[in-house]
Amino acid sequence: MPKKFKCILYRIRIVWRYFGVSLLRLSILSRKAYVTNLLRVHRLKFRLQYWRKRHGLKLATISMLAVVTSSVFLLPFLQRLAGGFFNNPESLAALRSLLGGTGTALLGATTIAFSLIVFAMQTNVERMPHGLFRQLSSDSKLLSSFLVSFIIAIVVAGTSLIPDGSWGVPALVIAAWGIVITLLLFLFAYRRALQLINPIEQLAIMSKVARSDLRRWGRLADKAAILLQEAPQRNASGVPVDLPFNAPKDTFFKSNDSWSVSAAQAINYAISYAKRFADQGDYEVTDEAFTCIMLINSSYCAAKHGTFVASNPFVKTPGVTDGFINTSLEQLRQTMQAALARGDEQLAGSTLRAIGGLYGVYLQIEYSGGGSSKHHALLASGYLSSAVESVIPHNMPDLMMEGIRLMGRASRFSLEHAPPTEIVGVVNKIATLSHVGMLKTSHQPVTLTAFEQLAETTYDLLIKGKGDIGYPVRQLRAAVTQAATGFLTTPDTQLASTHQSTLGPYFSSTSFTSLRGKLTALVNELLTVPENSATAAEIVGNIETWANQIYDPHKSLFLLAVEKRSSFIFDTIQWAAGISELLNTLSHSPACSDHLREKLRRHAVWLISTLTWVPDDREAVSFVENYSLTESFFEAAVSGRKRDCEEFYECCKEHLIAWANKGGKHQNGREILEHSIKGLVALAIWEGTPHAVASLKIQLRNMLAREGAPSMELRADAAINLTRSANQLRRYEGYGAINHALAQQDQGAVRALLLKMADILAGEPARQ
Repeated sequence: MPKKFKCILYRIRIVWRYFGVSLLRLSILSRKAYVTNLLRVHRLKFRLQYWRKRHGLKLATISMLAVVTSSVFLLPFLQRLAGGFFNNPESLAALRSLLGGTGTALLGATTIAFSLIVFAMQTNVERMPHGLFRQLSSDSKLLSSFLVSFIIAIVVAGTSLIPDGSWGVPALVIAAWGIVITLLLFLFAYRRALQLINPIEQLAIMSKVARSDLRRWGRLADKAAILLQEAPQRNASGVPVDLPFNAPKDTFFKSNDSWSVSAAQAINYAISYAKRFADQGDYEVTDEAFTCIMLINSSYCAAKHGTFVASNPFVKTPGVTDGFINTSLEQLRQTMQAALARGDEQLAGSTLRAIGGLYGVYLQIEYSGGGSSKHHALLASGYLSSAVESVIPHNMPDLMMEGIRLMGRASRFSLEHAPPTEIVGVVNKIATLSHVGMLKTSHQPVTLTAFEQLAETTYDLLIKGKGDIGYPVRQLRAAVTQAATGFLTTPDTQLASTHQSTLGPYFSSTSFTSLRGKLTALVNELLTVPENSATAAEIVGNIETWANQIYDPHKSLFLLAVEKRSSFIFDTIQWAAGISELLNTLSHSPACSDHLREKLRRHAVWLISTLTWVPDDREAVSFVENYSLTESFFEAAVSGRKRDCEEFYECCKEHLIAWANKGGKHQNGREILEHSIKGLVALAIWEGTPHAVASLKIQLRNMLAREGAPSMELRADAAINLTRSANQLRRYEGYGAINHALAQQDQGAVRALLLKMADILAGEPARQ
């Protein structure tokens, strides 16, 4: 092929590639532009629908008034155009007859239409409670539309009494608008009747009336309190308080004890709707009924603001209990029992969500008397816990999982409005409910959900906890330990460990959504926060409180995992090393004080030391080493060295040489001895000082001289392997952090120190 032809082909190929890339980019840009514009159109459509829903009636009314006003201004023009036509007596008589007949027809149509509408509406709502039936049957909007239509019909009929032809055009305009408005009123009445038939609309009307009544009573009570104001204001115990007890307002409510009767009746109606429509399978109405209960309770608490009395654990204070709140919770408890009795899981789930919603409402209550305890919210949490517990005999794991999620959400929401100690009861109940998965294999997801909530509650407690969180932290840690200990007694699976997957939300080191994953992100964020941040300092203090004595329960879980030969041992090893690393990292945050820095590093030392409690038997040692305990000690030491935590670093080296002694003396522990020495060699070379090398030699000789050291046979085998590794000068690029570290170091120094370690292993322990 000629060279010139090849150049032409090459240029064509270059041009084709350029245009191909350009066309591809153009196609991508056009698709992006199309999708962007489509999303904008949908966003605009949703906004218009939302605006029309809120202001559509106003716009229609304004438009109608504008058209009517325009027709009034057009009357002179129409009068000049067609006014002379009605000067003829025959035309005037025909107009009068037309107007009279039209008015009569409108009267008849109004009567018939509204009779049918009201009859159909009453037929559809006759099965509702009597009080609500009476209220909806006399709906003011429906009756007003009938009255206006009737008046318009009379007006249209009255236009037939015009005295002469000059009134013809105005009469026709009035009649035309009368017909149009009457038809619009018919349409409005029809749609209003459909709304009144709709059970969701009925609940909305009932809720609106009840809440309006509560707000009216609240305003009356506030005005009465102004007239009856006393000074100084005191609570029921006679003690001055920061949030004063509104005694005049409380007196007004007690004098008018029927002020909440309509609201209580509305609660009963809502419960009736929830049960009836649940029987029919219409759970949307059921959820709406429970929403109405929450809204009514919210209005009730707002109306009673200033009259709630704080509880005292030592003295029985009058006025603490509230009958309306107790009735609401009791109604939901009975609904829960009825739902479980007939196996209605959806109704039971809606009831649990309703109790959880009331918990959130009651958390907003402010108490007089200086007490910060939200005892009404605690009462609701007790009802929620009991309701979830009552599900256990009914074999509904999905419902239990939803209930536990609601309990966890409630405890986390409580941290924003109540003292941290008030989550203890809910947390303990979640831990208790987690045992269901231990008894029934089909309920293991319940245990998984429980640990998810315990992990999320722990994290939220660390970032939201105010004041001294020592007690709730200890209780939460005990609850986690109790639940994990119980679950580790169940059989584990080999391929996909149920112990690891179920306890993973709290103990996993491989998931970003686990507790350790969230803490890692939190610690990284705290490293960038300025020193004067009070929030960051509080979070650091909370983490230190949580880490205090964390080694004790972790040691028990570690030993239990070894005893049960559970794959969960991997998580316990990685969790101890990972949390220790986080504590050391956190000690370098700008918001960490010197006092907290010392404590955090001490907690890290104690936590990593839990991994040294491996039972001194061959099976346990072999089992633990299968999950890379040697590598974990080495990685922890490297991490401590990088973060200038010398005490932690030296502690990890001591644990590594102690592990070499414990594991290396067993027949199957030769690799542990060899691998541990390699790790110590890598650390000594990394330090880069003659003292580090000399110290390693002394430590190894001392270890070999102690009672219970590896036998000469095992030491000789390990020495042979070390010598072979050193003489071959191979690069340690195999699996593991130790081999990788050796591969990155000076190979001459590595070879020399490995040979020296082999000589020490093969010779006498005390030989210099």
